Amino acid sequence: MVEVDEFSAFRHENDVSIEQRIVYFINSLIVALVPVYLYHAIFFMSIDDHMIIYGSVTLFAAIVLTFAYNNIYRMKRLKLSASREHISIASKNKGGDKKKIAAAQKEVQALVTSHEAIAASIMYNNAVFLICVSIFSFIIFKNVPLVYNYIISISLGAGLTSFLSTSSKH
Repeated sequence: MVEVDEFSAFRHENDVSIEQRIVYFINSLIVALVPVYLYHAIFFMSIDDHMIIYGSVTLFAAIVLTFAYNNIYRMKRLKLSASREHISIASKNKGGDKKKIAAAQKEVQALVTSHEAIAASIMYNNAVFLICVSIFSFIIFKNVPLVYNYIISISLGAGLTSFLSTSSKH
């Protein structure tokens, strides 16, 4: 006999698919490469001379941003699902014995909600990261040597974005 407790649904709800992880990482890599262009074009930090620094800091930022995307995705999906639960309940009450149609509608609604949560997560985290990097690099650390400015600004921007994604007020 298999025991099922009331929390088993929540354990699988937080699982992230491989496709989502790939989407998160590719997007975070693209966003983490934007400051490379800024430092190359504005500060004239050559890509050839600083390839290792650019690569390692960009990879670090991409990994940290991937976790931030996942945190915001979970919170947004739960909020959207909770706000749309009354829609599926109302459609079940109207239909009578149309359980298959209601189940299909609920599946489609869950998929759409998931896609909306992914889009909101990516948009929010990208904006926070790029704003943080701009503030750190152009205002706070403007007098720091360029290499250190890049390392500190990108790392702190990614770290602050990830930290802000753990907040419960999204």
